[in-house]
This record gives sequence, C-alpha cells and structure tokens, in this order.
Amino acid sequence: MSAPEPTRPRLLAAAPWIVVLAGVLVMTVLFALAAGYLTGDRRTSGAPEPAWPFAPGSTPAPVDSGTDPASPSSSPSAAPRTPTPTSARPNGGKPAASRPAPPRTTPARPRPTTSAPKPPEPLTGRYRVLADYRDSFIAEVLVRNESGSAQSWTVELRFRHEVDDLRGFWVEGAPRPSVDRDDGRWIFRSGAPLAGGESDPLRFQFERWGDGERPISCTVNGRACQIP
Repeated sequence: MSAPEPTRPRLLAAAPWIVVLAGVLVMTVLFALAAGYLTGDRRTSGAPEPAWPFAPGSTPAPVDSGTDPASPSSSPSAAPRTPTPTSARPNGGKPAASRPAPPRTTPARPRPTTSAPKPPEPLTGRYRVLADYRDSFIAEVLVRNESGSAQSWTVELRFRHEVDDLRGFWVEGAPRPSVDRDDGRWIFRSGAPLAGGESDPLRFQFERWGDGERPISCTVNGRACQIP
C-alpha cells in the first residue's frame, strides 16, 4: 500500500501559504469591521453628507426666492440715494474757488423826523443905542411878550467902568418901572404886567467917558438880549 507516504511532504510544503492566507483573511475581516464602525459613527452623529453645489457639467438652477417681484404685497425697494455734490479740487492741490456772495441789500434809510418847532420864548429883549452924545448916550431895550398871557419883566444891564451915572429912564406908553443898582448891575422892573403879544420899550440915558455904550451883558428874565 503506497497512499500515506507521498501526502505528508505536500502538506508540509503548503503550510506557509496557509498561514499567509489566514493572515490576509483576518486583516480583511478587521478592515471590514473598522470601515463599518466608522460609517455607522458618522451617520449617528448627524453630520450631513457633503453635497456638491451642482453636478459637474450642469448649469445651476435659479433659486426661487418665494416672492413675486410684480406682487403689490412685496415691500418697495429702497430709493437710490442722491449723491451729495462735493467740492472737487482742481489739479495742483489748490482749493476750489468759493461761490460769490449774494449781493447785499441796502436797507432803506430812515426818513428824517421833523421835530416839533421850538416854542417861542415868553419874553425876549433887543438892545440898541438911540442917541450918542459927547458925555452920554440914550439906549433902549425892547421887551416883547411872545406868550399869550400877561407877564412882568426884569431887565438887567452891566456896563464897563466908562459908564457912570444914570440920568433918567422910562417906558414909552407904560407905567414907569423901578430901578436898583447891585454889584455893578442896573436892574429895571416893569411897573405893570406886559400883555401877551405886546412890547415895552424901556429907555434910559447914562453918562459915560469914551466908547462905553455897548453893555457887557443884557438879560430879560434871565434870558440874554440881542445886542447888535
């Protein structure tokens, strides 16, 4: 019988390949288990599968916004902003020319206001020389009442030292006045009130040496007389 003798050497020769095939089979099983574990863990975590925005070679479809542009219910689009004009500088960095100022309006000149006429002085006086002699002279103070009521008057005269004594005095057509001398002044007071609009010519004669008939001062009720 010759059957068992040749089989043992063949089995010993094939033993290494059996070990290699068993290792490959074990690695394949382990790889399959690992791949399945990773795939299951990704799906369990809920991470979405990566998706391409469009398939290669295809045109993307327009996105539907869900609103009709012609629909009246849609909100109106914002109006375009009007650009604000800015002053541009010319080349060279020089500032732009300023706008000319508007012409100034000249205000109307106020009309001159006409002041009310000054009321006339109640009593006025005017001095004049009536006659001139070698050693004396006769002069007059014309007293006039510019008011509408009768008033009494007082005439004061002051002369230089050339005028000395008073020879006489009177009022034409009126009572004789009174006279006093005080500190170089001659003071004449009316004998009766002077009616409104009337005049009293007060006249007097003084002695003098040289040219002294022009008085230094003359007043009627404190107001200066007119002396030519």
